[in-house]
Amino acid sequence: MRKIQLYFIILVISFPFLTSFETNPYNPKLQAIYQSPEGILFKSFSTQWNKSKLIDLYHELAKNKHGNELKLLRGVEVIGTTLDGSLSKGSYDYLNKTIKLYQGDHYQEPSQYQETLSHEYGHHFAYHYFPSHHFPLSKWQKIRNLNLLELRWDAFWNYQDKYHAIYPQEVFADDYVLLYGATKEVDPKDVETNEAFYLRTEHENQQISNVLENSSLHSLLEEETGIEIDQSRLLHMPKFNNYKNTALTFKIKPKTNMAYRLNLTLNDSKGNTFNYESYQIHRDESEGELIFHLEDLLNENLSNYEWLSASIDVIDLDTSIGFETEEWKMDIEDI
Repeated sequence: MRKIQLYFIILVISFPFLTSFETNPYNPKLQAIYQSPEGILFKSFSTQWNKSKLIDLYHELAKNKHGNELKLLRGVEVIGTTLDGSLSKGSYDYLNKTIKLYQGDHYQEPSQYQETLSHEYGHHFAYHYFPSHHFPLSKWQKIRNLNLLELRWDAFWNYQDKYHAIYPQEVFADDYVLLYGATKEVDPKDVETNEAFYLRTEHENQQISNVLENSSLHSLLEEETGIEIDQSRLLHMPKFNNYKNTALTFKIKPKTNMAYRLNLTLNDSKGNTFNYESYQIHRDESEGELIFHLEDLLNENLSNYEWLSASIDVIDLDTSIGFETEEWKMDIEDI
């Protein structure tokens, strides 16, 4: 217990000096400036970004659900180059309450920063309403059902990109993206080409529980912020039901405009592996099952194989929010 208390003391003492995610002092030439009605200063340090684009960027920011905390955001800066040579598109400076967007010379349209802007604003949102979320044993961490030992709590003094997905700050920011962030509709044609599944909005950390079905966390967020979560954007994981008569069946939460992609792997007795994909679009809210008839899909007898594994990719066509389920494995001979 004393070790935990000592850990907290060190964190609290360190916090005022270590709260900026900005590590690269950058002082290029200012190209354009715009002040939003809330007083947020949008600045361009890229020759590709003028005042008109900054205004459009503000409108992208405003698409995220927000409360009075928006007025406390001091600035959004677009910088033409990268941050320390990394591929990062954004960072949040806690001390200055400023969002910085990188690679502005390359990403020249405000819409290209939509998800990054939502994520970085998620940091601002988190530190306003849940200032202790980066501490172990915080109320948020407990209700989020996060395992202390599976996360890293040293972001302020030992930040490394390779651990990005397991810092609690980043988990919260991605939670914000899914629960409050700006959304966009998906063209069904992009489902056919698989592009929709690759470009969907999803949580970076796929090993933790699905935030979209954590009703206890939803209640906590709404209670602390006064900002309601739109029930229409919530998604539940498909649950494997059974395999019968060469058909894979999954239970799903009825919802309109949902696309599902089956990722199927089959292995034969010689150790050969075969991969298949098949997608379905559900328009009917009454549909509570997802069924894939494998022999129809493969156009051959499944007795040629020894075992199979399957997972489901999910995307909401109204919001572009989605995820991939865990993988289910089974021996075909034992079924």
